[in-house]
Amino acid sequence: MYVAVLSLCILLCGSLSGLILPITKPDGSTDLTSLLSHVTLLEQTVTGLQTTTGQLQSDIKVNKALAAAQISSLTNEVAALKTELRASSNDLAVLKAQMNDVKTGNSNTNSQLKSLSLDVKLNTAQVNTVQSKMKTLDEQLGLVKGEAQRLTQNTSYVVQLITHKQDQHYVELQSTKAQAQSASKEVERLGIDMNSTSAGLHLMQNNLSLTIAEVTTLRSDLSVIQKQAQENKQSLTQVSQDIQLVSADVNQTRNSFNLTTLKAALSVASKTRNVAFHVSVPSKTAPVFSTVAFSKLLYNAGSAYNTTTGTFIAPVSGTYMFWTKLEVMESNTNMNVYIMKSGRVYMAGGYMKTDSNINIADASAVAVNHLNKGEEAWVEISSSHTFYSGNAASYFGGVMLSVD
Repeated sequence: MYVAVLSLCILLCGSLSGLILPITKPDGSTDLTSLLSHVTLLEQTVTGLQTTTGQLQSDIKVNKALAAAQISSLTNEVAALKTELRASSNDLAVLKAQMNDVKTGNSNTNSQLKSLSLDVKLNTAQVNTVQSKMKTLDEQLGLVKGEAQRLTQNTSYVVQLITHKQDQHYVELQSTKAQAQSASKEVERLGIDMNSTSAGLHLMQNNLSLTIAEVTTLRSDLSVIQKQAQENKQSLTQVSQDIQLVSADVNQTRNSFNLTTLKAALSVASKTRNVAFHVSVPSKTAPVFSTVAFSKLLYNAGSAYNTTTGTFIAPVSGTYMFWTKLEVMESNTNMNVYIMKSGRVYMAGGYMKTDSNINIADASAVAVNHLNKGEEAWVEISSSHTFYSGNAASYFGGVMLSVD
């Protein structure tokens, strides 16, 4: 019991020393570290008080139980002594009755009377002893009750003191927690401000990075533009030089050609822009390996085909395409057709054959070749035959594809 009270006093002294710790900085702002330490100390103090109070309450319960046991034991002894006293009183009453009977009896009973007197004295002594024990037990019971009452009073005082200290610590703890919450909110606001500032700085860094990237791109584009400008300047210089050369060539050409020559050249140029022909109605018969003449002009741009000779004369050097088809109306015959050019150069050929059941057939050929200016192109056959010329069934044509 006394050890618990001593521990309580030491704990109260520690808690009081903790309550006077400073919780503010020299500039008046809240010292969060000291405040948190103060809160922790208060919580430890309250926990220690609760532990000590529990120990005191446990000790009080044990002492009360011991006192109740002692009181119960003394009460039982007093009851036993009272029972014994009543028994002794009853025996004494019986002895007194016997003495009265003896007094009224004869003298022969004197010895019995003496014996009874001795018993009465013994019983009286026992009664006195029991009464003395009862008095002693009453005194002890009073002492135990007084001690129990003092213990209860002291314990009640200590409990009241602890409760009062707990109330004070609870109020102090609530105030400190409120200050801690306020400080925590302030720290949160500072954290939000720091995060906002950090986000702003991060955004500025991103914008700066983008600006640097754009500047780098602009520099690269400017370099490309400068390079293109330099190339364009060189190209313009080259074009200017070419124009000067062309102008010189034009002047030279103007000086070297007269008007008549120029008109002739323009006429030839106009003719060479469109050179093509398509003719039909071949001659009824033609000698073997000689020119087949077509008399009907279906198209003759550039006037390069001659219906009298049956030949095409190239107005300029270039690449030409020619085609022909000859339809024969005979049975049991065959024929080869050829497209030829100057120098008896074979350009293309075709073949046909008929029998007794087939009396109409055709041979065709297509050629692409180069002709120099003035060279001719025509159609030949390998044997003499009669051609069908109605509805342009037999024909010969050509077109200039490109000029050298």
